[in-house]
Amino acid sequence: MTFSDLYNMVFHLMRDETRSKFSLDYVKKWLNDAEREYCNRTEYGVKKSTAISTEIAKREYSAPSDSKLIRTLYYNGNRLGGPIDIEDTIHSGGDENGTPSAYYVELDKIGLEPIPTAVGTLTVIYYSLGGAMSTASDTPIIPQEHHMLLVYRACYYACVEAEDDRLNVFYAEWVKGLADALIDNMKKNPWPQIDLGERLEVSRHNHDMGI
Repeated sequence: MTFSDLYNMVFHLMRDETRSKFSLDYVKKWLNDAEREYCNRTEYGVKKSTAISTEIAKREYSAPSDSKLIRTLYYNGNRLGGPIDIEDTIHSGGDENGTPSAYYVELDKIGLEPIPTAVGTLTVIYYSLGGAMSTASDTPIIPQEHHMLLVYRACYYACVEAEDDRLNVFYAEWVKGLADALIDNMKKNPWPQIDLGERLEVSRHNHDMGI
């Protein structure tokens, strides 16, 4: 289902085809929120990549908004070391310039060490948690058989907004679907074990399906 299929289904189930009760922006937000929650609750992720143009004398860049785990970074095709501790950039006064050879992650920022002295391309390999749909033709990253769960969750939010007594019905569909999806995804899409050189390890935990 495309993004437009999803939000049109929400309007249909909420009996609001004229879009007089709910704004399209709100419905889009609810669907994206639902996809992020799905990925977090079921530990589902999709490997993606994006390219960022670096600037002279600029150290930090925004990480992809849908990133859950930064896997690998390349600068002009060369793999960067890291992630390093941000404190490690202080050894040179924190202002050393040159060709980046390592990186750190601080909140939603990716920092390069040393600071670039030329324009370049930073390629980010990461695992997406979804929630980044914007155009009508965008599609969820989650398995197609689970797309309707996003609709049920968005309808739940709409019911809360409109004080619609069907909220328990949509919530029950969401919770049951998440429980089934968690089992499916553990079999089909286990999170990767990161090698020691990347200094990260991902482990799996079961989550309570309630709010």
